[in-house]
Amino acid sequence: MMAGTRLRVQFNSEVGTATSRVNDGVEVHLLKPVGAQGREALPVGTVLSGRVLVVRRGDKHTKTYAAIRLGFSRVTLPDGRSFPIEASLADLGVSEYVDSEGVASTVPPSKGKDIGTAAASAGIGAGVGAVAGGAKGAGIGAGVGGGIGALGTLAERLTQWDDFTLKKGRKAWLRLDADLEVPAR
Repeated sequence: MMAGTRLRVQFNSEVGTATSRVNDGVEVHLLKPVGAQGREALPVGTVLSGRVLVVRRGDKHTKTYAAIRLGFSRVTLPDGRSFPIEASLADLGVSEYVDSEGVASTVPPSKGKDIGTAAASAGIGAGVGAVAGGAKGAGIGAGVGGGIGALGTLAERLTQWDDFTLKKGRKAWLRLDADLEVPAR
């Protein structure tokens, strides 16, 4: 499998910015099989084990945002075979962000996204307003949509300093950081 391959996983253990320490263990399992060279290389249930590489608590007084970085170094197939792997977080969904280095935090990797969110909301609102009330409705819809986008950005900023936990059962995406050769049986 090539570096960059995405793996859909679910957490078997819990890690958090307020509770975890560097070198704490973490474990996930595959939810979707991964194929390579025309065969199923990593079946559903394959376990990836790793550790916490970096952890930082959030603090609104010092404007320190919470962050955690996990590194996965071992894969164990359902048949018991085990071998090294290099993988990191790629995506956690909507409530936390993951940068290109695999660091999860409550802050988007790019601050330019804030403006884009309000603009996109305004555009959607204008479209809905135009359908409902023509040009006048488009103007009202743009104003309402822009306001909703701005409120979403404000709410995001209020929570960016909060600690977070990746709970057992949480679904996520990992990415292979190096090519992986699955040994044949």
